[in-house]
This record gives sequence, C-alpha cells and structure tokens, in this order.
Amino acid sequence: MPVAGFDPMLMTASELQKLLEARILRSVEIVDTYLAQIEAHNRRGRQLRALISVAPKHHLLAIAQYLDNERNEGRIRGPLHGIPIVVKDNIMTDPRLGMDTTVGSYAFVGGRPKKNATVVERLIRKGMIIIGKANLTEFCGLKTPQMPPGWSAVGGQCQSPYVSRHIAKGKLKWELSAPGGSSTGSAVSVAAGFSTLAVGTDTIGSLITPANRASLYAMKPTPGKVPMDGIFSLSGTFDSPGGMAKSATDLVNLMNTLVAPTECEVGSPAAGTCYKIKEGWEGLHIGFAAPSIWKMWLKSKRINADAERYMRQRYESIIATLHEVHASLSYPIELPLPGSLSLDGRNSFEPIVYHEFKARLNDFLASFTTTKVHSLAEIINFNLEHPELTLPPSSPNQDDLHAALESTLTQADLAQARANLKSLGGAAALDKLFSSLAVDIIAAPGDSALCSLAAAAGYPMAVVPLGALKLNGQPFGIALCARAHEEAKLVHFMTAYESTFPGRPLPLQLDSVPMLRDDKEMLPDKPIVDLILHEWDTRRFNCSADALADWLNRRWRKSGYMLSPETVCEVLRGNGRVAFRGLGDQEEGAFAR
Repeated sequence: MPVAGFDPMLMTASELQKLLEARILRSVEIVDTYLAQIEAHNRRGRQLRALISVAPKHHLLAIAQYLDNERNEGRIRGPLHGIPIVVKDNIMTDPRLGMDTTVGSYAFVGGRPKKNATVVERLIRKGMIIIGKANLTEFCGLKTPQMPPGWSAVGGQCQSPYVSRHIAKGKLKWELSAPGGSSTGSAVSVAAGFSTLAVGTDTIGSLITPANRASLYAMKPTPGKVPMDGIFSLSGTFDSPGGMAKSATDLVNLMNTLVAPTECEVGSPAAGTCYKIKEGWEGLHIGFAAPSIWKMWLKSKRINADAERYMRQRYESIIATLHEVHASLSYPIELPLPGSLSLDGRNSFEPIVYHEFKARLNDFLASFTTTKVHSLAEIINFNLEHPELTLPPSSPNQDDLHAALESTLTQADLAQARANLKSLGGAAALDKLFSSLAVDIIAAPGDSALCSLAAAAGYPMAVVPLGALKLNGQPFGIALCARAHEEAKLVHFMTAYESTFPGRPLPLQLDSVPMLRDDKEMLPDKPIVDLILHEWDTRRFNCSADALADWLNRRWRKSGYMLSPETVCEVLRGNGRVAFRGLGDQEEGAFAR
C-alpha cells in the first residue's frame, strides 16, 4: 500500500504539486512513498535494477523537510518545488548528496567529484530533490557493441516494468522486451514509480529510445542548449542532456529548469528560454512519416503480423483524429533509410565519436578530486585487471574503448566528417522535407531512423506515448524532430497532443506480476558469483554467509550495490560450499539457521 495514499506509478509532478499546495501532502511523505517503491522493486520484487544508488534516507528527509518549511513560509522556488527526481549516473553529483557517479563502471566507484554538474545545480536551486542515480548502458554504450542496452557492471541489467519477463539470454539485444538505452534507468525509474521525473543524456537516440519504450514524454534539446560540464559524454557534436516525464506539462516544467541559468552561474544570461503550454494545433504543420519500420520488423520476424497491424492502426488513428480536429498535416512522407548516413559503406558517426570521446573523457576526469583512473588507457587497464567484475560474457571486451584510444583522426578530417554527416542528415535528408513540405515538425514511429537523422543534423527531438503491444505489454510511441533551436515547436506538439489524447499506457502494478523467486533478490551475475566464491575460498569466514555478506557490502557501500545474506548463502550452497546463516560468533562457526 502506498505510504502517503497515492500511487507513485500514476501520479504526475503537477498532480503532486497541487496536493502540496493544498497542504494534503508534504514533501517528506512524497519522498517516503518513492523510497518504499524503490526498496520494494529496484533489487527486490520485480528486480528492475533501474537505480545504481539512492541517496541516504536521513539526507533526503532533511532536504524534504527544509523544502516543506520553505513552502510553509510562502517561499516557492518553482512548479517543481519539493518534487523528487532521478538523474542518470553519468551526471556528477556532489559527494555530500551521498551518491557516487560511476557511469556504470567499477573504475569510478569511490571517486569524488569536485561539485555538482550545472544541470544538477539547476534542479536543486529550483527545489527538486535528487533521490537517486539511474542505471545506464555502461559508458553510455561506448564499451563493446555486444553490450546489452541497459546493462552496466555496477548496476546489472535494467528491466522494463511493462514486460513481465526479463530479457531472455541469447535473444536479439533490441527485441521488444528490451527497455532501450543508454538512459535506461532514467526511463524505467519514472515508469516504475521510483520518481516522477528523470534526467538522461542522448547521443543518437539514447534518451528518446528508452522513453519511447516506457510510455513517456521526453525531449533531447539541440546540442549546446543545456550545459554539459560534469557529465560523462561521448561527443560534443551529438550529446545533450534531456528530460523525461509522465506528462507533457511536467516535461515543460523540467525543460524550463534545465535550460534556464541560475543567478549563480558566472557569465550566464539572467533569464533562459521559457517554453509555453499550448493545447491547440493552430500554427503547426506536421509531416508524418510512413510507418515502414514496422513492416521491416515484420519481415525480419522481430514482431508478428498482429503486432505490426496493431501498431500501424494506432499510428494511423492518431493521424485520423488530427484530421478531424483540423490540424495541418502531410501524410505519408518518406524518411531516408538509416543506410543513407553511411559514407563509403562505413558508419559516419563512429570516427567522430571515437575522436571526440577522448577530449570529453579528459574533461570528465578533471572534474574529480579523487578517482582510481586518470585516462582512457587506465580505464582499459582497470577493466583488464578486474575481468571478474568488468568483462562478463554479456560484455566480454572493450572494442569501442580501444577504437577510441587508437583514433588518429586529424582536426581537418574531423571537420570534414562532421560536415559530411550534417549534410547527410540535414541538407540531403531532413532539410529537404522541412523545406519542400513546409512542415514545422517531422513525426515518425519511435523506433524509426529519425533519431539517427536528427543526431546527424544536430536537431532537437522528442517522443510522445502512443500505445502498448498486446503481445507483451511493451509500449511504443511517436518520435518528433524540429529544426535546430526550435524546441518550442516540439513543446507545442507535445502539449497539444496530451490535450487531444489524454492518458498513456500503464504497466501492471509491480506487485501483481509473479516472479520465480517472490520478493527475493535475483541471483547476481556470474562475475559477482565468481567474486563471492573467490573471497569465500581465500578468506576465513567460519562458514558464515552473513559474515561474507557484511564484508562484501562494506567494500561496495559507495557503489550502492548490496547483497543480502540470504542471497550470498544461496550462491555458496549452490556452488558446493558449506555455508550457514549467522555471524559465526561461536568457535565452531556460524549458527545453522
């Protein structure tokens, strides 16, 4: 039963704010409710693994009480005052918040950032409460092409709250049960009721894709619109922080916070962009792409005929309704295929990302006061020295990191590669559609090539929820693109869309989905199992699983990763070790319980 009498999976930030204004709820009660949901289903219950770390409860409640006191005194910092939020674990948070910034890698566990990233500082100054750091595809996906979306060494495999089964081993990484990445945990946290808002980052769809698969509203602004300092990123050309929310109104309030400088930012303008809510369609001309991506999936057997038909029907029903309300549309328009972004048969993004990553990483490393690694080469060596933790079968190599280390692209070649890619995505693709059809927005299925085209062109993107498959509950949405710095048009579409099509597909209540081991932790991945067995065999724990669990958890305390004594005992016994529950406080060893 929800602690404060509201369902954290359903409630939006705007609805919570109304309850706060009416003095029906306090921020301390809101925090308690989200913490209870996290405790029940992050590593237990549904085992979603959406959060790598959670701020200490006493710290969160103290901040919430402080914000409640401000409210009682009539000081309201903004429309998100007293609302919890999750940030992706590649975004630096001050050590005083009680959470590491790991990027999903053990190489960064225990590091101490100098300060909050600017985006975090903006959230805090507007009264938001940083409740946790979200799991992600390790290194934002730049480690190995074989790495599953949403997996990191520190966080494990993040799962969708919509899909009752976990990602099947050996299945296609991007099958419809996968939650998408790399901002996986940010999206899952909002959908699962761990928070009502989240911040992620996007390179080439890494925020839009997981939001699409979590039935959320989300936006990636034009690169450069939101500061990137204190953020682990792959590319200055493509990367940008962005927001996720359950409603368009919430997203508008969040994006207004992310783009607006605070009074403490040196050299920043006094006021930033302010996006407005518009519930009508006047003034927008929208081009809808043909849903050909789903036909391609049907041919490749990624979905069945019923799923393809249902997705297409939902998509076309939206277009039909917009015709009825006299919205200005062009349909169908044809998006270029993803192969159009290749040059001489090679991926045009890779050389740019590999080259830019080293400089971005150096900036990130310089933002720590202490860290175990100080260069890309040291990160690679750390992984090689700790393969039991960092290189499991699901992520067996570091090919992308090696490629970045070995990149020899000259500045002239880099400039040419950027210009070529911008032309392939912009002048030769999206710009033709914007100009020839005089459209303000290009809309397409959420899983289409629009993310890649927009990233190549340097254009902002957004996504809105559309439906959920009857096959397995997996949501799907509509992706949106506008020209550079025309985020206001995306906001116009999203707020009008929410007004015309209220509601979004919801996951089943997490408690209602049976698991194989009810309310028990999932057994850890093989690297952790191997570590447990190694420590058991080489140290003296007097047959006590509790003693080993306590020792391991003290080592891992800064990462937020913990294992219960029950799980440690199960691992030991399942691998032929003689282990008992208890602390081994008798000479003969642990109590047999």
